[in-house]
Amino acid sequence: MEKPGKAGKEGRAKDGGAALPRRLFLLRLTILVAFSIGLAMSPGLWIGPRSYPEVPVWSLLPPIEGAVAAALYGALFVMAGIAAIVPRPRWPIAGFLAVIVAFCLADQTRWQPWVFQYSFLLAVVGLARDNRAALADDLQTLNMARLVIAFTYVFSGLQKANLNFMENEFSWIITPITSLLPSMATPLDALGFLVPFVQVAFGLGLLTRRFRRASLAAAVGMHIFILAMFGPLGLNWNDIVWPWTAAMALFDVLLFSGRDDFTWRDIVWNVRDLRHGAAMALFVVLPALSFFNLWDSYLSSALYSGNLTEAQIYLSDLGAASTPDGVRRYLVHTSENTNVLNLQRWAIADLNVTPYAETRVFKTIAGDLCHALGDRNQLVLVVKEQRMFFSRPEIGFRCSQL
Repeated sequence: MEKPGKAGKEGRAKDGGAALPRRLFLLRLTILVAFSIGLAMSPGLWIGPRSYPEVPVWSLLPPIEGAVAAALYGALFVMAGIAAIVPRPRWPIAGFLAVIVAFCLADQTRWQPWVFQYSFLLAVVGLARDNRAALADDLQTLNMARLVIAFTYVFSGLQKANLNFMENEFSWIITPITSLLPSMATPLDALGFLVPFVQVAFGLGLLTRRFRRASLAAAVGMHIFILAMFGPLGLNWNDIVWPWTAAMALFDVLLFSGRDDFTWRDIVWNVRDLRHGAAMALFVVLPALSFFNLWDSYLSSALYSGNLTEAQIYLSDLGAASTPDGVRRYLVHTSENTNVLNLQRWAIADLNVTPYAETRVFKTIAGDLCHALGDRNQLVLVVKEQRMFFSRPEIGFRCSQL
């Protein structure tokens, strides 16, 4: 039997008929709505006011602040609205992404996992060639989005294959259940050892014909579970991830349900499309380097994996008294002459996002705080880098080392 080549792929695209453009429209609309909700829920991250320092990619870049930041922030919603209703939205989407890139160059804390994923998906779906007759191109665009989502699950599972997640992180996530049903704590804790492998399995299963339906049900079920645990009836924690979790479930349904006939080769193997090469690099190749601390964790599906760099700032009483008022309220006096600034609590309270979990970012933030101290010897930054391989013990940095 002849193997399906280009003609076979075009045939499968034609079988989809008008369903492919409609599916692309719904996918684009979901990205725009979810992205806009995330932006609306984190105004402090984009326009302030904030006490949490900005960390630009290059120190010489001018900050985006004041009226300029407000205008660009407002423009994002205008361009997203236009892109959602016009039939050919390439230019408003290009403008939207250009503003996001400018904001992210000015502050690495804006490199949140949902910002990264939405931006790439929007570039793939929204900047595709505008040719209604090219159904094969529409199918390829959907397949690139499928690659992004499937490998997000694969690497999210791989990142969780560590004892910190299995023994600690998962136990905390299921606290809403175990607090109500203490007898379930032991069997549910044991489930934490299976979660990473189950997530890798259904991520790969989405790429196959045989296991796609079961994997789709598992993926959607996982997001319902996450919403229940993190939502207002559960931990009521980090609400910025709620719309992202719901959007991921919608992405699953839009990309992996229905009668579209595609194989893992259609998703993974395409050497003729530069967009596909970018997707493979950003969501398959580079995330693997994060296991060796050679690529950023937040760009590698590591959120709530127990596999992240963590940091705390310690200040003496004299140092604490010198900190700005906006920072001092986040300090916790833990013992005599010891005050702790938890960076995660500070970022969530100030910006409604978690810190960007990389040592270079934490050092810049601590260095910024050092400049406000009368005596720079009153502060120590302690960083612990957790990775699958080559994790590092806690390292302390004085202001002179920042």
